[in-house]
Amino acid sequence: VTTPCGAPIRTIVTGRRVITTGVYASRKAGRPLPYESMNELAFFMHCEVDTEVVDYRAQPFRLEFVIDGRKRTYIVDCVRLMADGGIEVVEVKSNSRALQDQDYAEKLQAVRAICQQVGWCFRLVFMKALMKRTSFHRNVTDIQSRRMTDYTSADVFQVVEILGRSGDAALGELVQHLGIRALGLAKLQAMMVGRIVHIDLTQPIGDASRVALVPNQRGA
Repeated sequence: VTTPCGAPIRTIVTGRRVITTGVYASRKAGRPLPYESMNELAFFMHCEVDTEVVDYRAQPFRLEFVIDGRKRTYIVDCVRLMADGGIEVVEVKSNSRALQDQDYAEKLQAVRAICQQVGWCFRLVFMKALMKRTSFHRNVTDIQSRRMTDYTSADVFQVVEILGRSGDAALGELVQHLGIRALGLAKLQAMMVGRIVHIDLTQPIGDASRVALVPNQRGA
């Protein structure tokens, strides 16, 4: 079940709920995405930066199905279109305690089966996994904060030309081709959200960080 206009199936931000709610302005998705926990917000930030994620949506539809004669419903937390063409349906949770509820666990099993039937992947993502690599999450938070920085086709051409010749380059080297340092860095970070470049996030971001083209940009 979807909405006629493609908007999220449930209105999250009502001003009357005691849980954390808000709206994340996604450049990658090209629209605001409502969230109803800090877990979902953190996950959206990772999706925004992850170059394997082409597009994603928050609560885009509701599944309706029957278990043991009972009609059940499930509102999807997030759906992602991946670079390999795959579709991922993602449930975001703080931890695995929720799975101790047998009724909830059975519902997720049914959702997983439905996804398998249509060729989609169903994933459970826990907050602990998102935060496990502290430096990685810090880099994600930093890069997504520059997601709305403007860059021009000339900027992209320069970056693609340099990386097309060398395969990869140091972040500090690329920055100097894009204006003053702070602006050049922000442009490159926005280009990662735009899936033009991939910056190594396994170590703290600095001049020595390696930058490469996202595969679909090679030869552009």
